[in-house]
Formats: sequence, C-alpha cells, structure tokens
Amino acid sequence: MSVVAAVLSVVVGALFVVTGGVKVIGLRQSLAVRDHFGMASGVWRPVGLLESVGGIGVLLGTKVTFLGLLALSGLTLLMLGAIASRFRVHDPAHLLLVDVTVLALVVATAATHLAG
Repeated sequence: MSVVAAVLSVVVGALFVVTGGVKVIGLRQSLAVRDHFGMASGVWRPVGLLESVGGIGVLLGTKVTFLGLLALSGLTLLMLGAIASRFRVHDPAHLLLVDVTVLALVVATAATHLAG
C-alpha cells in the first residue's frame, strides 16, 4: 500500500468512526441534524453504526485491501444518501459541498487502494 493510500485511509477511517460515533451516542448537535433531515430516531443510530463500522473497515483495509474497498463502497453509498438528504431539505450549497467533498475523499481513497 502506498503512503498516500495509507494516509487517506487513516483520515477517512477516523472521520467516519467519529461522525458515526456521534450519531450512536446521540450528541445534541447530531440529534438536531437528524431532526433537520426529518429522519426517524430509529434510523439515526444504525446509520451512525454503519459509518463507524465502515470507518473501522477502512482502517483495517490498510492491512486487508479487500476489506478496505468493501468499507469504502459502503461509505460511498452512505455519502450518496447524505447528499440526497441535503437536496431533499434544500440545504445551502456550502453544506452540500462539504458532503460532496467527503464523497470525493472516499472515492479518492478507493482509487488509491485500487492503484496500489
């Protein structure tokens, strides 16, 4: 694995472990985002769990490439869902841009795994 792939994997993995963990433990700011999106409370924690597990998978993917690619595929789907949610509630462009940037980071990480 290249240094770039390893660094991207650590960044993406840590990002999703944290963002997912925030949803799982139900921090107030996270619950406000959930409510803004109009998501049912029973959906938010499982989404957070998927994010955290995906982040862990990306981190483990530094040693087991297939696992990292599988996790990155799942995180790509989660980010597409996040972007769709932003469109649905008509969020401002700068918030949409954040999610698009994270999606690009996930895809770039997958590309470095495939290239390496």
